[in-house]
Amino acid sequence: MTTGEQIVGARKSQGYSQEELSHVSGISLRTIQRIEKGEVNPRGYTLKTLAQSLKIELRDLTTQDVSTDDKAASKIRSLNTLGLLVILFPLVSALIQIVYWTKNKHLLSSRPASRKVLSFQILWIVVVLIFFSLVQILTYSITGQSVYGHFPVRTTGYLVLLLANISVILYTASKLNRNSPVLLSGVPSLV
Repeated sequence: MTTGEQIVGARKSQGYSQEELSHVSGISLRTIQRIEKGEVNPRGYTLKTLAQSLKIELRDLTTQDVSTDDKAASKIRSLNTLGLLVILFPLVSALIQIVYWTKNKHLLSSRPASRKVLSFQILWIVVVLIFFSLVQILTYSITGQSVYGHFPVRTTGYLVLLLANISVILYTASKLNRNSPVLLSGVPSLV
């Protein structure tokens, strides 16, 4: 049973409507609705306040739904693996991941790991676009030509960036498989 389902059960056993629970606990009605629907994971203070208002033990609300956690972990691993599409579809892979994340938002939106994985891919696309733009601008400003000789600066640079991306995806996959709490710590959360 999820935290939201436990709150619904405890609320109904006390005979409270959502509005009444909101009034008794001081937690906004919208927050209670979102918790009960499973749209958010409540903070510790919120859980403690709800437990006190519902006259139940805090530990009764903090039991995690293992099947939901397993599903979310599986979806995060899939989201990370979708990053390998960058090999076949360089600029489209992040878009595919965004669509996947959106379709599974109910499981992924409250998981920081999914946000970090998606943020990394978006950031990678931005870096690649900046790289190509800078190479083009520098080549033109230095040589006056749009292409300089036979040295494939763009291709070599892109391959280096691609290998870096694949390395990070594989490293992230290994950390996800070990259930590591620290994931892509240097990547800002963009979603």
